[in-house]
Amino acid sequence: MIDLRDVRDVNFGGTADTLALLLTDAAAFLTLPSLYGTGLHGLLLAGVAALGGGLWFGWRVGSKLRLTHGGEFDIHSHDAPPAEAGGMHVGFIAHTMQELIVPPSSWLRHAMIVGQSGVGKTVVGSWLMFQQIAGGGGLLWIDGKLDPSNIELLHRMCVWAGRPNDLLIVNPGTPGTSNTYNPLLDGDPDEIASRLGALLPEASNNAAADFYRSSAINAIGALVQATRAAGYAINFADLRILLTRPGALEWLLSDMKKKKVDVADTEQFALFLDQLRQRDRRTGAEVLDADGIRKMFGGLGARLAQFGGGQFGEVMNAYTPEVRIKDVVRAGKILYFALPTMGKGEAAIALARMAVSDFRSAIAAIQALPEGERPEKPFLGFFDEAGSYVTQAWSRMFEQARSARLVMVPAFQTKANLETLGPELRAMVAGNTVTKIIFSPGEPDTADWCADMIGKELREQHTRSESSSASSKGVTVLDRGRGVANAQNAGSSASHSVSLREDYKVSAADLMKLDRGECVVTLEGHQVFHVKVPLVSFESDFIEQTGPFHVRHPATTVPDGLEPLRITQRPGAMR
Repeated sequence: MIDLRDVRDVNFGGTADTLALLLTDAAAFLTLPSLYGTGLHGLLLAGVAALGGGLWFGWRVGSKLRLTHGGEFDIHSHDAPPAEAGGMHVGFIAHTMQELIVPPSSWLRHAMIVGQSGVGKTVVGSWLMFQQIAGGGGLLWIDGKLDPSNIELLHRMCVWAGRPNDLLIVNPGTPGTSNTYNPLLDGDPDEIASRLGALLPEASNNAAADFYRSSAINAIGALVQATRAAGYAINFADLRILLTRPGALEWLLSDMKKKKVDVADTEQFALFLDQLRQRDRRTGAEVLDADGIRKMFGGLGARLAQFGGGQFGEVMNAYTPEVRIKDVVRAGKILYFALPTMGKGEAAIALARMAVSDFRSAIAAIQALPEGERPEKPFLGFFDEAGSYVTQAWSRMFEQARSARLVMVPAFQTKANLETLGPELRAMVAGNTVTKIIFSPGEPDTADWCADMIGKELREQHTRSESSSASSKGVTVLDRGRGVANAQNAGSSASHSVSLREDYKVSAADLMKLDRGECVVTLEGHQVFHVKVPLVSFESDFIEQTGPFHVRHPATTVPDGLEPLRITQRPGAMR
């Protein structure tokens, strides 16, 4: 439908409008027989003049008209910003069908997507990722709700863009279609310890629990430092044994001494083990206390069991992993994490948290590179259903990623998803995302929060009042005989006042009216757009030609020349 209310926004005047008006007036005069006769020449000139003036005024009015979608939701969007090379196309402004392209400078300052399940978060995410792939950029997609069709869609995107060999998949649910991944190899010992800390429950609101959690993370750092100093690459099976068997720790210390590892590293590890020793009542010797080890590592050994064996173990126990997130970012590859959250929810969430921590280490590594060696095309991280694996580490990632030319786009369902660790994290995420894509919220608290983020504006409030009055006064018979008539009075008044009041640009109630596939986009904190997002799909002929996804296994090497530990095969380590 055409919304004729926008004609009110047209301000006529100026040289061009005056010339167009003169042309239409001239056309009228040219058709008067008394002035110009009835010849064909005069009628042709009249037609040309009328056409010129009519086209100008038609464009002036038509450029202000909006195409309304006929739904319940209706706001007057801002004009789309000028399209810039390297910008990100979000969708089409509902009322004008203009393309909304986020400028590169704004896109680098991150985006967030919020909305209830099934309204279009993954749809707009797929559209953003398709542009990223087609433009030659790198991508990390962590999918919090495993959908096998997403793998096929991503595969078709890569084939369409001529990049099928750039696609890597981590899918512990079906190891046969997965590349291998080991988050214990990249980064320094403290980074790896922090990564493994994702397996432990958050304890920021409990001082005692937080102390034991921090102690476990520090202990893991000391253990990883020792294995690195001894020249070993470890996997989850190795680490689990080291965390649960005193004999394995004694073997590692002995091996460090035998190899004459750096004295400082050897002494530091020996001091760490001394904290765990106690006197054996039978022999009187100082031995490692198995119970003390379990207390020190906070039950982490048991949690590692799920990654050291089974389907997760097939994917994550590699010494030469095919997926190294730091290399993915630098080379601009495409990496998809398929999380089996339904069947193996706890392990899947832990994997996502470790992957995000690994990504954070990659951000730090890229940030340390010279400007010329950072990704030319900004790398995109899309975190679908991020509320299930968000951690406190997110609060600083946005600030670091921008300078490393990495764009983060988390998608979540509710405000509460970001407040599981406190309101500060929610404020940090919202405050560090310049582009906000808001679909229909699923509950009132989230709707109110989104309306607050969109903001308020001053609006004119018109008040009109009218009143009327009438009165009459009769006369006596004597006065009537003298010719005096009855007295009648009538009056009316009208007033019109205009006041300014502050109101939401888009109210929470209006946000709840959004249909599937449509959203409100805010840009730079003040521009607001009602947008419809496109759906990425491929023709059946292309799908048939492309075929199903088959995992590709690139060549790999042991990181940094380290030797695989394989501790179960080391004599004396399994005592």
